[in-house]
Amino acid sequence: MAETVNETRLIVLEFATYQLVIHAVAKKIAEGLVIATPPERRANLPTKLVLPVKNLAQARAAAVALGGQVDDASAEFTARGFTACDGFDPEGNVLQFRQTAS
Repeated sequence: MAETVNETRLIVLEFATYQLVIHAVAKKIAEGLVIATPPERRANLPTKLVLPVKNLAQARAAAVALGGQVDDASAEFTARGFTACDGFDPEGNVLQFRQTAS
């Protein structure tokens, strides 16, 4: 991964097969956002970022260390060749982590 753009309202992260473009939230909208401590899951969003990981257990530990959470192993499910589990980032945005099913 390489950060190829870092501007006031935009960051671009380049990966071998895709780009992740992160836009800043408009100030007027940002002023109305409340980020709880600890973060509360914000499930009513129109998108969910899905991240590939090599190991869900390691992702779970890393998420906690970084201020987020991956749900317990009991919430994992397998479909279409992967095992997945939802969680959230330090701002409460819902994410899904997927590892190749064994």
